[in-house]
Amino acid sequence: MKKSSLIILIVILGLVILFSVQNPNIVTVKFFSFEWNTSKLVLIVASFAAGLLSGLLVSVTEYFRKRIQSAEAMRMRQASQANQKPEANGLVRDLEAKVANLKAEIAQLKLKVNAPAAEPPSSEQSG
Repeated sequence: MKKSSLIILIVILGLVILFSVQNPNIVTVKFFSFEWNTSKLVLIVASFAAGLLSGLLVSVTEYFRKRIQSAEAMRMRQASQANQKPEANGLVRDLEAKVANLKAEIAQLKLKVNAPAAEPPSSEQSG
């Protein structure tokens, strides 16, 4: 938690406590068919706690939603990297095959160059 958030929370909590202490009257609380008497202090503190819990619930759901999105993005990135590796391996294999073919062609050309020259046909035989 950031320092400023903690300070703001402490100030708000102090104001709630100050307000509650200055209003110690007994009030009747009605909720559906339930009815009970309690001090304003208890009512205000309970309301404040309910507000804190609802805010916490919203922030926790947002936190988990972002974690799920982050994990999904990580899986997609890993899947795309895994898909790229076979392509790179295929390209390397293709290049290696081309190099081998070129080496074979060079060897054949060297043999042709180093081979003794064939004697030209004599003019007596041709005519």
